[in-house]
Amino acid sequence: MTDHEKVSKEHFDGMAENYAATDGTYYSPLPKISCDEIAARLADVEFGSLLDVGCGSGYLISILAGEHDALFSGLDISPKMLEKAAEKLASVPGVTLTEGRAGALPYPAESFDIVTCVMSFHHYPYPETAVSEAYRVLREGGLYILSDVDREGYGAPEEGEFATYTAASASELLRAAGFEVEESFSPTEKSFYVSGRKPRRAS
Repeated sequence: MTDHEKVSKEHFDGMAENYAATDGTYYSPLPKISCDEIAARLADVEFGSLLDVGCGSGYLISILAGEHDALFSGLDISPKMLEKAAEKLASVPGVTLTEGRAGALPYPAESFDIVTCVMSFHHYPYPETAVSEAYRVLREGGLYILSDVDREGYGAPEEGEFATYTAASASELLRAAGFEVEESFSPTEKSFYVSGRKPRRAS
């Protein structure tokens, strides 16, 4: 049986240098497109804290930190990617980078206003757990944004990847975890964008 986490760690450690130098576009434009889409949609949103799961070399955080006065956290399974993120974000105050797994986020419940996950979800061998963990660490009313390759345009998972999804199937994962889906669409033929809100408790 494939150890998807081990494969992912080795894969991203190996590509960290080129990934960081090209903001993730040296093998595909999709990561940058997704990050730019998220930044545009958050442009007028006020928030105090954001966690980027699968932060890679820190491109999304670098954009958002220039536009928002907030605390940013990045988590990635690849220590080499985190080294590159630390270099990119060295001048950004209030950034915390952590090595860890999307299926066991090392943060207390209700820690963040926003959680993002960009172009890493198809590597996760625990998709339901990853979404549930995002729900757990979000505050009431918090927003989860998931952008990944679209199965209909991208195709079946490649070697070392776990599974691919569509905007519709990803939306169902969010709903099953308790999210109220707000947006679900395909920015490109090979990617999807889904956002869900953690409901507030009835007073």
